[in-house]
Amino acid sequence: MKKLIYILAAFLYTQIVYAQACCTAGTPLLGSLEMSTTKKGVWQFGLNYEYNSLQDVYEGSSQLIDQTRERITQSILFEVNYGFSSKITLTGLFSFVNQQRLIDPLTGSNNSLTINGIGDLMFLVKYNILSLSIVNRNELAVGAGIKAPTGQSDVKSNGILVPADMQPGTGSWDIILWSFYSHANLFEIPLNLLVNISYRINNTNPRFGSQFSTYKFGNEFISTIGFVYLTGGFFDPSLFVRIRHTAQDQFSLGDIPNTGGNWINLVPGFNLNLIDNFTLRASGQIPIYRDLIGTQLTTTLTASLAFTYVLKVNNPFEL
Repeated sequence: MKKLIYILAAFLYTQIVYAQACCTAGTPLLGSLEMSTTKKGVWQFGLNYEYNSLQDVYEGSSQLIDQTRERITQSILFEVNYGFSSKITLTGLFSFVNQQRLIDPLTGSNNSLTINGIGDLMFLVKYNILSLSIVNRNELAVGAGIKAPTGQSDVKSNGILVPADMQPGTGSWDIILWSFYSHANLFEIPLNLLVNISYRINNTNPRFGSQFSTYKFGNEFISTIGFVYLTGGFFDPSLFVRIRHTAQDQFSLGDIPNTGGNWINLVPGFNLNLIDNFTLRASGQIPIYRDLIGTQLTTTLTASLAFTYVLKVNNPFEL
């Protein structure tokens, strides 16, 4: 009986793969880790809302004509950075996600599914190697941390376990690697070059129960490269390119078809410097290249709105 259940679980998973999207479960945590380090005794709070519409269907790098399915992911992320010392910044990232999936087949009845809940939590320690100063235009920092499975990964609908990518969390403890580089006053004008790189090493989740083989999301790499023009006033425009790669997901140590791939998005945006220490940022992601493994539903458009507030307090640590 256990063997039969295992076979059925594996079969069910391969059948729902096409209904899955290119994104992993839960909120886009790695893509939000773009704040640098902070100075000693400084708190930096960031609240970000992201809207992600997935309507495009791709096979490899070719777009298919398919208007039968749609997916909308709305995420709220709260990031806290604290300057523990002049070299060390502590970062926490908390998340909430709402996901809606609609399948409208050419024949038969519509199928819709909505899942929401608290997502996973990330905690990082960042180390500042180089700091910006009057004589130094370069900033360099590295960091590492963990992602804790605080989001549910076993949500069911009508008694059936929903697809892994629709779950609020991944159900696994993961390792996060992070780095940040900036160069100020490029070409002797107030143009800053920013480079952010994040990598997530995913672990396994006993999705179908501890007695069966485990499920593992593919490792994820994200790099954001671009420019911010500092006007010294109310409005600061920016333009970035975001590169994303995910390996194929695995079940029972075997690759799952129609998962993983490569994405390149253009990210235009702007900052509004509203009052002292308070910034509003609006940005969007426009896909310019997709090369996916197999056939997948993927992002059509992403829009986000973020608020950042910086607070200086007396630091009780003398490091």
